[in-house]
Amino acid sequence: MRPEIDYVRAAAAALALGAALAGCGGPGGEPTEAERFGYKGEDLVDQTNLTFLVTAPTTTNWIPERVVSVFEKYEFSEDELSVVEALGVLMPGESYPKLPEGYAKETDGPWFTYWTKSAESLGLKGVVGVLTHFDEDKAVFETGESYFSSYWDSREDALAALAKVKAALANGFHVKKFHEISDGWVAEYVRLGVMGVVGQKADGTWSCMLDIQDKNRPGCGQWEAPDAQAERLAEYNYRKAVAAWKAEKDKIVAGNHEKIEAMRKERDLAPFGGDVRAFDAEDGRKVYVRGGYFDMSNVVEEVVWNEKREGLEKATGTKFEGEIVKRDFEDKYSVWGAGWTNDIYEVRLDMAFPAKGEKGEWRELCFEVVQEGFAIPPRPRLDR
Repeated sequence: MRPEIDYVRAAAAALALGAALAGCGGPGGEPTEAERFGYKGEDLVDQTNLTFLVTAPTTTNWIPERVVSVFEKYEFSEDELSVVEALGVLMPGESYPKLPEGYAKETDGPWFTYWTKSAESLGLKGVVGVLTHFDEDKAVFETGESYFSSYWDSREDALAALAKVKAALANGFHVKKFHEISDGWVAEYVRLGVMGVVGQKADGTWSCMLDIQDKNRPGCGQWEAPDAQAERLAEYNYRKAVAAWKAEKDKIVAGNHEKIEAMRKERDLAPFGGDVRAFDAEDGRKVYVRGGYFDMSNVVEEVVWNEKREGLEKATGTKFEGEIVKRDFEDKYSVWGAGWTNDIYEVRLDMAFPAKGEKGEWRELCFEVVQEGFAIPPRPRLDR
């Protein structure tokens, strides 16, 4: 709920109480209450599920889960649409290119914003409001809950106003059922979530609030504390920055690759072959890898090494002039490795020589050198 109403919090968590009912019908096969109201499918599977609404620090109200949350999709009824129209609120869960004239920011957070404007609904003067998040990518205001609130000097006056709203809904908008909660009620419709509640504000005045939500369409979701909003915004900005970085990186890598391929052609270098796999290194450069096994039955290590080294040199135009690093492991096998480079490739060759009669293994790595004019930007970091 919005910060203005710090005495009420609608909890989305549902707790299953009792065992699931067998089938959809009631005793003797007559329709259940949920069936009579128009619920279907998954919303009829376990009709003993309850959820809670907290309307004061020490008050928990248990109501059927279907009243605030549904699994199946439903169309708005004429009565539900009429409730939204009569209250003068925006349709909850809907997206808007711009908000209607007259709405001004009430609470502005890193991710969510509450907007309000003066209004008169069902004979009461107050404000209509809506929770929004502006989606930069789609350039629309996503909405969550909408509400109408009127303000009073005493609890008794606020309760009287709430009773007036309840009577108007009961007489003109065919509420399925009213579920009583502490200092309020929830009016049940199949798709629209409608809650009326009274509570005291921080300035000592009393509010009579009617909260409207779409049980099928959460929209931008529920209000969160500023710290949680800031974290959400940081993650969004990070994902957006990574997407932009990846697009730029791919463009640079592609251009760098084209230049290297042209240099390969000029030097008449042998192709890598169909067994090569290409991937991107952590720094964004294109990398090629290939490898395999060889029989150790009649192998001389130097001969096998030189054969692979010469093939790698021929494919890349490089020349090995360093030293082979050799490591022996408990006299069971030996690992040889070396790396070298030229102006277009950084290469590495590794070979494992186990005992005679077992399979040896080799692997080649080839990194494309970033050419002048093709600097790859660093990957963005998540700033929390």
